[in-house]
Amino acid sequence: MTAPVQRPATPEGLLLWIMHRFSEVFAQHAILKGGMALRLYDCPRSTTDIDYVFVPFTSKNDIVKDVRRTLNELEGASIELELHSKMLRATITLDDARIQVEAIVAAKCASEAVGTGTFASTLGSPSQVVRVMSASIALSNKLAAWNERRLHRDLYDVYFLRSRMHATIDRGVLVQRLSKIESRRPELRKKKSMSTQEFAGELRASAAALDPKEVASELRPLLPESELAGLLPRLKSAMVHVAEVLESPPKSH
Repeated sequence: MTAPVQRPATPEGLLLWIMHRFSEVFAQHAILKGGMALRLYDCPRSTTDIDYVFVPFTSKNDIVKDVRRTLNELEGASIELELHSKMLRATITLDDARIQVEAIVAAKCASEAVGTGTFASTLGSPSQVVRVMSASIALSNKLAAWNERRLHRDLYDVYFLRSRMHATIDRGVLVQRLSKIESRRPELRKKKSMSTQEFAGELRASAAALDPKEVASELRPLLPESELAGLLPRLKSAMVHVAEVLESPPKSH
């Protein structure tokens, strides 16, 4: 059984409790994804959100009761749980700490077992094994997320997955995401779909236009200063490399 959150609570303590407790309650059905998943691979980007995909389910209504009951185990915490069109979102506040949990459902999702090791040890807790979205699926979804949001933190995650974890691109996942673009950005709102070649062009154009001040402004609160040094050419290199991969014919198996 996961140990209680140490008081006063911290965002990191709440994130660790969620990871460990969800692993105990939901086992292989709760798959961690996003920035918190990358932190288990020693990614230095901070986050106060924790994202999950629950499998195999067809509706978020299938998980809401169990998620609510599990979160209610956090003694003294305020839990605000909302159902949106595509996700379940819970905001957890305990003492001065506040985090968000977001969960979607899917019929399937490739995953792997990962220990919470380094992250857990910094909080004085033993490591536990959790399920994490496979790196190739994560990279493909992160590329699609960047396409719809154009956030520099998404570019950083693409760089980390591609350059440091050597993740490959799952073309099937990326093609599926590009076939149904859902963006609030004015220049993309009317763009309903995009080919991989068009997307490669977007990556190249955006890499050439990266503004160092905008990159630093968005990422400075999320990264240590040492990681920001020389980051711009690393981001550009990763973006161009992904574009080159997408412009090449898929390898036959």
